[in-house]
Amino acid sequence: MENLSSHSFKLLLITFISFFLVSCSENPSITGYGLLNPLDSLIVKRFDSTQDSVFSYHRETIQYDILGGTRRILIGKYKDLTASSLIRFTIGISLEMKEAIKNNNLSVSSARIKMNPVYKFGDTTSRVFNIQVKEIYTYFDEYKFNIDSLESGRYEIQNDNIVVRNIDDDTLYYSELNPEKVLNWLKLIAADSTRKLQGVFLEPDPLTSYIRGFASSNAYYVGDPIVLEVVASYNNKTDSLRYFVDADLHVVKKDSQIVYDETRIVLQSGVKQKALIFFDINSIPKNAVVNSAYLRLYPDTLQSEYGTSYQDSLFVQYITDSLNMSVGNELTLVLTKTNSGYYEGQLNYFVQKWIDNNSNRGLLISIKDPDGGVEKFVFYGTKSAIISKRPQLIINYTYRK
Repeated sequence: MENLSSHSFKLLLITFISFFLVSCSENPSITGYGLLNPLDSLIVKRFDSTQDSVFSYHRETIQYDILGGTRRILIGKYKDLTASSLIRFTIGISLEMKEAIKNNNLSVSSARIKMNPVYKFGDTTSRVFNIQVKEIYTYFDEYKFNIDSLESGRYEIQNDNIVVRNIDDDTLYYSELNPEKVLNWLKLIAADSTRKLQGVFLEPDPLTSYIRGFASSNAYYVGDPIVLEVVASYNNKTDSLRYFVDADLHVVKKDSQIVYDETRIVLQSGVKQKALIFFDINSIPKNAVVNSAYLRLYPDTLQSEYGTSYQDSLFVQYITDSLNMSVGNELTLVLTKTNSGYYEGQLNYFVQKWIDNNSNRGLLISIKDPDGGVEKFVFYGTKSAIISKRPQLIINYTYRK
């Protein structure tokens, strides 16, 4: 009886093991392939714009953004670029000074604008750099001002250069002003005149051959980046007065027009030159899930030009209207320079949104620091003869067949 029970147990155990092995015999893959209905197979694919004969194009534009609130002001001239700046100082006088002015008992012996140079672009070996300073008698709003404002004729900027001489010792830059002009500013304040100085316009003289950047009032800078220093005498005493910046901004004018070239993409800070890039991704199924998406841009280092300090990365924005270059405000992605020399960034969110909403209008590429200098980033374009260096969009995706 005992032998019979043992035999029955072994038979039952063998039957169970055999059933278990048969059930597991197909060994499902890590993707779960063996558990899927063959009609619902999971497909993993890769899209590569440089290898899949994808239609793509790019075009460039200059967007006239607001010019105030920058960390530097730019002044100078290089090739087809001219940079000028507007500064408004908060100038006040004491009651004693006001009375002295009314009694013709106040004089200005010296006045100068002191600035801190932090950046150079262009022929930096040249020593030819001089600033002209002109008076502004129309109020300007730094957060509404752009290059069109300067050329509109709405702002009264005097033609006379009030600089007596410029002093450049590399660490500081001084523009010494005509004392009589500065005295007139104080007289207008003392008289409560409706016509008062609203600022000064700083531009390069015709011989200047490069562009310089100076720490602005918005910069994180030890000390005071820009100061108007005035020495005035009244009532048998001499006062050293210091006036600080209320508003400052710069305007960069580009004399040449954009020349469209399919073989290269040109981005430039200062003038806010940006580029739209479009890739046709219609070959990707509408039910695809994006696992990863990368954009790569390959720089033409021989054509690019950089200043003494700049941010070596790019912004990527989602275009909602390609005609007007309008962008979505919810997210801005970044391309950074890799050790391999190209610029790369992840675009998973943008590409998935294109697929889900059928909303591919392209990408807007711009320099991350749009107004800290006038860097010129040149990249190989969508029709470059070197196919491997064309803008490259790589998408790894999964879908159910």
